Amino acid sequence: MPFADLRQFLTHLEASGQLLRIREPVDPQFEIAAYIRKTSDTGGPALYFESVKGSAMPVVGGLFATRRLALEAMGTDEADAIAAFLAAIERVSAPRLIAQGACQEVVKRGTEADLTELPVVTHCDLDGGPFITCAVALSRDAEDGTRNASIYRFQVNGKRRLAVLAEPPHHLGIHIARARERQEPLEIALAIGLTPAVLLATQWEAPYGVDELELAGGLLGEPLEVVKGVSVDLNVPAHAELIIEGRVLPDVQEMEGPFGEYTGYYTPAYPKPVMEVTAITHRHDMIYQDMLTGEPTTENHVLKMIPAEASCYAMLKSRFPGVVKVHFHGAGGVGLLGIVAMEPQAPREARSVLTTLLGAQGTKIAIAVDSDVNVFDVDHVMWAVSTRCQPHRDVIVMPPMLGRQLDPSAEGFGQYGLMGIDATMPHGQEFDQVARVPGVEKVPDLLALASKATSSAK
Repeated sequence: MPFADLRQFLTHLEASGQLLRIREPVDPQFEIAAYIRKTSDTGGPALYFESVKGSAMPVVGGLFATRRLALEAMGTDEADAIAAFLAAIERVSAPRLIAQGACQEVVKRGTEADLTELPVVTHCDLDGGPFITCAVALSRDAEDGTRNASIYRFQVNGKRRLAVLAEPPHHLGIHIARARERQEPLEIALAIGLTPAVLLATQWEAPYGVDELELAGGLLGEPLEVVKGVSVDLNVPAHAELIIEGRVLPDVQEMEGPFGEYTGYYTPAYPKPVMEVTAITHRHDMIYQDMLTGEPTTENHVLKMIPAEASCYAMLKSRFPGVVKVHFHGAGGVGLLGIVAMEPQAPREARSVLTTLLGAQGTKIAIAVDSDVNVFDVDHVMWAVSTRCQPHRDVIVMPPMLGRQLDPSAEGFGQYGLMGIDATMPHGQEFDQVARVPGVEKVPDLLALASKATSSAK
């Protein structure tokens, strides 16, 4: 991964025609989100908003609007993405502390810090206000000192106040709960505008106590450079665009929400912990980064895909050598719907894969298909379900279990039934042959040829 910071990634995208600059003024209330929604829905480019109403700072968004952009961020292609991510896990490296960083070119402490100066975006029509959605929250366990880096939503409730949704078993939620038990504030820093390596690293299904910034070093191929915070005892990414430092107060809550979440539905407003801002630092010419979530598929979902797939693939492959590909489709918010391509080694092995996936990942619906099925193509997957599965024989239904918390159809808080669909051909039995057209792979890109012909005609 060659991108040491956000700016290098933007330069790469622009040079390759994958970044569109929006020069006319745009409103951070809904309009920026509308642009990102549009580019997500149409497979479009990343977006650079040069003029934002009410702010002197530009905004970038849609940097993970498509899987193609995520692969660009990793510097790899689809064939090697999972292997590249798993290789990075094997070469994690602790961050390297340096004396100075661009993220602290401008320092505002105490009452000088003002969140309302930032172009924070309001995304959906019923959202409770503007939300910071692309901040990596850095915190440390009050009991054992282990560190965590993860992405959560933060609602702006004033010049120096943010409300946060982070509940156990999420790692920041554990940090907040343990600090509250000790009646101590939890120091926290929000880093915005980072190398894609850090954002991808936060989506790794890492065990509690693992510092995701170490995985970022693995993705970069060298340790991530960090500097000491100016008002908190935390190290922060040195080349970030913006750092918001503060502390989560132990006995204070404020209303947060509603917010359009990754399942595509609003989560309700209710009192949540409050972060009191103690300092804001940033580059002289800061670029603010926003990220859209909501009805699938958006960049929030795409960001999660490859790390989640890599973690699950490694887990399944260690037990079932016939597994060849795993995909968490955006339609399930990247988690609720999992698809596994495999080459079964024995009768009913696909069902063992399905029950393992359902039990380990919080997955609600799991589908197993043969290795000739493209897991990224829903039409192809549903073709296999329709022609290789008999519901009375090949569908597994399990009673409600504890899963992902934001499923709106859940019984109680994140409790839902599970379903596995075995859409593999019966192992060791005769099955109708698939009708295939030979030589398709040799046909050139017809859309590219048509575009070239149109250009020549003009």
